[in-house]
Amino acid sequence: MDLDQEEGNQALPTSLPIRLLEMLRERDISDEEITTALANDALHLLAVDQMLGPPRKRLSIRDVSEETGVDQASIRRLWRALGFADVADEEKTFSSIDVQAITSLSSLMRTSTTDFDVAIQLSRVIGSSMARIAAAEIVASNSLKGVGLGSKDFTTVDLADRFTQYSASVLPAVPELLIYAWIRHFHAAGRRAMVALDNGVRDVSERILAIGFIDLVGFTVLSQQLTTQELGAVVSRFEELSADAVSRRGGRVVKMIGDEVMYVTEGPEEAVEIGLELKQEYAKDKLLSEVRGGVAYGSVLAREGDFYGPVVNLASRIVSIANPGSILVSDGIQKALSGKSKHRLVPLRPRYLKDLGSVQLWVVNPSD
Repeated sequence: MDLDQEEGNQALPTSLPIRLLEMLRERDISDEEITTALANDALHLLAVDQMLGPPRKRLSIRDVSEETGVDQASIRRLWRALGFADVADEEKTFSSIDVQAITSLSSLMRTSTTDFDVAIQLSRVIGSSMARIAAAEIVASNSLKGVGLGSKDFTTVDLADRFTQYSASVLPAVPELLIYAWIRHFHAAGRRAMVALDNGVRDVSERILAIGFIDLVGFTVLSQQLTTQELGAVVSRFEELSADAVSRRGGRVVKMIGDEVMYVTEGPEEAVEIGLELKQEYAKDKLLSEVRGGVAYGSVLAREGDFYGPVVNLASRIVSIANPGSILVSDGIQKALSGKSKHRLVPLRPRYLKDLGSVQLWVVNPSD
């Protein structure tokens, strides 16, 4: 079929990649919309926007409210919770996928114990997580590297074609992977909650857990000496080793904060073992400098996938004063492991920590 001569279609340049045209037309993008994008030198933006459907079918927040029966104020709260900027009343930003999502959420709240405030909390977590995943995908895409318009070799049509090729490969697979990962993690979180309740916990949001921080020593100085590519390799290696060690011993990475990883474990021994393992692994790695660690144990508040409370603050403060290559732990860790750990915990003189006062700390000497 001649893509430029279909009945009712405007004539388009024969130089346009056939794959790009096919994708746009499959998404119900009209030739008039393609022609307008070409005239505005914005075909690359249309190639991205087609993920939401044709521009002529976009909806305002008022339209979405009328279709879903959800008031505009609630839609705006949900929209912001997901991490998106406010839109004007008549701005045609939304599409059918937004209508479907809001309809599903509304149905969930009618048929379960989930109230709107809880839905907003979950939306913040989901939005933050999905934003990181999406940004990581774009940055990692080989199709989009070295093709900026600062190069004379690439045009907006080239960018549109590159993005089309990339999105066509990831869109079918990534949603299935996300669903799989969510089911697995939901299962694991459910098991942890059941075990905690079996052990006398009354509220799964308030737990006795070990919190650890591992900090890459000298990262600020190192980052000034490396190229962007070299720095990316260091960060990637740091995250890989951290995630592997934490997961292997049953812990969970809470977040990566630049040159620092925060993790959580059910028990103090696992948290200490993770710190020692990371210390050993980083010392052997040619890309990375030494690390230091801080671990504390006690009651924490779990909220929106993160953890809060004095124990978290203590672990964070401890890592900031630890010497390179050392793992320091709180008095709570020492008391929980007294007579049980294979490692030797050596007391240090009490240290004054900002906002926490004088605290007793211990340095972990690994067993031979």
